Amino acid sequence: MKTFIFVLVCLGTGFGLASYEFQRKISKITNVLGIGEIGQASEISGLPDAKPSGKIEVVGGNEFDFGTMRKGTKRRHTFVFKNVGEAPVRVAYKSSTCKCTVGTLAANSLLPGEKTDVELEWLAEGALDQFAQTATITTDVVNQEEIKLTITGQIGQAFVFEPAMGDIRDFMANEERLIEAKLYSFEEAELFIPTTRWGDIPTANRVEFIPGTVKRLEKGEVPKFADARYVMDFKIKLSKGFPPGILSTNMVFVTKQPDYMSEIKAPEETINFPIQGRAVSTLRVIAGPDYNEEKNIFSLGSAESKVGISKNFLLAVRNADGIDIKIKLDKVTPEEAAGIVKVTVGEPTVSATQKIFKVTIEIPPGTPPVAYAGAFGKDFVKIVLETNVENASTFPMFIKFRILD
Repeated sequence: MKTFIFVLVCLGTGFGLASYEFQRKISKITNVLGIGEIGQASEISGLPDAKPSGKIEVVGGNEFDFGTMRKGTKRRHTFVFKNVGEAPVRVAYKSSTCKCTVGTLAANSLLPGEKTDVELEWLAEGALDQFAQTATITTDVVNQEEIKLTITGQIGQAFVFEPAMGDIRDFMANEERLIEAKLYSFEEAELFIPTTRWGDIPTANRVEFIPGTVKRLEKGEVPKFADARYVMDFKIKLSKGFPPGILSTNMVFVTKQPDYMSEIKAPEETINFPIQGRAVSTLRVIAGPDYNEEKNIFSLGSAESKVGISKNFLLAVRNADGIDIKIKLDKVTPEEAAGIVKVTVGEPTVSATQKIFKVTIEIPPGTPPVAYAGAFGKDFVKIVLETNVENASTFPMFIKFRILD
């Protein structure tokens, strides 16, 4: 017990001596801020002669959301640094969390009240749907030695159509057809469509693109596309006289955004709005598996020269305004095939809604061996029927066949 008391006394004495010595020494130290000798604690709290210091404010905040970006595209955002303090501040770009983030500083020194731009560029090339990257800017301000800037977003579709495609199914070739849709943009840059083009060149002169106004959307305004930033209504008008047959093409939208173009000309960025349907003429071919409606090709098959070929198809014509519909052969091309291929249009069968003409194509027995096998464009025979039907004054059809020795 005595020993224990002695230890406590020694410890207490030692602590007291150490505390006295510390106070004695510190009373002679000059304050690093230049306010003279430090004495009592009350003298420290005032700091009346502290030097002015700078302070950085990031105008608009330290974070920016790019929204939805397409993979392989670049975006830039400029953060604005302002010195709201009372002394000059030095700033420098230090690092970023990913090599895809590039930062630049417009100025390295800011006087009180001055601003500078800090630009971050992000290349969306990762595999993740969501991204969040930071860049670090250093300063010489006490307690603000590093400033973190953050960019966020997601990689996915930047543009979405509603409906997803123009599925117009069957439409009358002799009537105007209108396709209506919307284009939603998830990009922060204002939606800008400088040009459009119809994918099917032969029918491009019968198509008109009618753009609507571009509208800025509030987040969640369209629940199905809650993150969409802009929307544009548009129409595609197909004029009368559209060629009969299968329609499968695209309306091509050029979406290059001028805000993100550098001095080097960037490749064209496009998105496709699919169009599918079938232009139904007042004339309709009924021919079974021998007829390829999409390509408008009628196959006669192969036969020996001594036998020849004879095949029929039916051409149904809707009765239009009580007109007495007539059909006859106009021409056969190429010229050398005109003497080989014989086309006969029979008398029609009449119903309340249409007339049906039987068309017979013959390759007479004794025709020398010849092949129009359809491997290339010149390997077809083209027959053209003439009609008195409005917007369908001619009806072309390609045929292929082979005569063997």
